[in-house]
Amino acid sequence: MGDTATMESGYVFDPSWEREHGRLLALEEIYDDQSRHRLTELGVAEGWHCLEVGCGAASIARWLAKQVGAAGRVLATDLDTRFAHDRGLSNLEIRTHDLLTDDLPADAFDLVHARAVVEHLPDRDEALRRLAAATRPGGWVVVEDFDIDGPMYPAAARYYPPEHLELAERLGRALRAAFGAAGVDPGTGRRLPQALTDAGLTEIGAQVHAPVLTGGAAAFFPLTLRSLRPRLLATGEVSDADIEEVITLTKSQGTTYIPNFMVIAWGRKPL
Repeated sequence: MGDTATMESGYVFDPSWEREHGRLLALEEIYDDQSRHRLTELGVAEGWHCLEVGCGAASIARWLAKQVGAAGRVLATDLDTRFAHDRGLSNLEIRTHDLLTDDLPADAFDLVHARAVVEHLPDRDEALRRLAAATRPGGWVVVEDFDIDGPMYPAAARYYPPEHLELAERLGRALRAAFGAAGVDPGTGRRLPQALTDAGLTEIGAQVHAPVLTGGAAAFFPLTLRSLRPRLLATGEVSDADIEEVITLTKSQGTTYIPNFMVIAWGRKPL
């Protein structure tokens, strides 16, 4: 994590952190399968026009570009596009864009997808309204965000080795507090179905995804903890030694853990 100015910027993760690209790639490794499955189930096909908001390292944007083919188009946006690459896909455009302040074409996309984006925005309802407005009638909006609020992190902590349960619960409190201090709603995920309804969408559906990871098999959570270290320490819930203990645990063969719960929700714009 960067300096104090970065910590006060209102966004949890510092895009200038030297390992942020690796963290984004590790997030894709864990969550892309769920995203691709849902988008496939909703019928993404040749010729579709798609919008990927907060594209990160752009793996889903590139996958969409391959699904929609030469007759389709994918627009991938982010506040910081340094990690997004089109890898020669001529039907993929990557654009620097702020969802809350920059315009999007109205009724233009068959599919709009945003993962781990809306929870970070100061006006989440307005963000969802903008996503819906950019969707053509009959098109789909798919939003994914975490739920680490209320009982959700104690539930995730139960998947750690029993001797680490108390530490995992304290880490959960620290994560909730750190996210809240940055203006992130740690319970955005569970509110998505109603929020999509309020945005005027129909045929609402949602699923909760909780990947059970094996120690050493995934880098996402240890990199996330390293990135968030100053924010976690500022909560007073955990020490530096606590953070290092969890990082060591996530790298230890034979252990299992859940990093967090992701909610994927979808809705259709009425014709």
